[in-house]
Amino acid sequence: MNLSEHVEDILNHEEYQQLALFTHHRPFTTLEHSLRVAQIAYNWSIRLEKKVKLDTHAITRGALLHDFFLYDWHKLRPDGSRWHGFRHPRIACQNAERCFELSEKEKDIILSHMWPLTLRLPRSKEAFLVMFADKMASIQEFRFKFKRHLPPSERYTSLHLVKHGKLVKLKTSVPNPHNINPQ
Repeated sequence: MNLSEHVEDILNHEEYQQLALFTHHRPFTTLEHSLRVAQIAYNWSIRLEKKVKLDTHAITRGALLHDFFLYDWHKLRPDGSRWHGFRHPRIACQNAERCFELSEKEKDIILSHMWPLTLRLPRSKEAFLVMFADKMASIQEFRFKFKRHLPPSERYTSLHLVKHGKLVKLKTSVPNPHNINPQ
């Protein structure tokens, strides 16, 4: 199975698509944020592959799944738990393990993406790369926090995998995730 097939499996998973229902960094959904992180991480991995041996497959899958929690972290959780920033990597990893078969590297990417907020230090180059991609995506999204209308280029509804000059564009089955009203 090639990378696009592994990624399509995630993007087309019914439970994963629910990420479009939750606001992550306003005005972006958790799905849009995850796609942005995956796109940044994938692009960096391809650029670095001649200098550093990286597992692009684990990077892309781990980036897509790093925030696979299924709740609006802006609201109090039904069980009363708090501290989303510290807790959500474990929740995302549990959801990902329940829905997909993960490598140890993919689990580490998910569990350590919030370092240094969480004490779990990334254990691989791939996990460090996704952690930085997550920070970069968050900074990019913060720039648009107070804008009501975003240019379409800032909305991530697909993943563009370009390797050796060949483009594979993978769209989610969710038609317009940013038009769905967050709960």
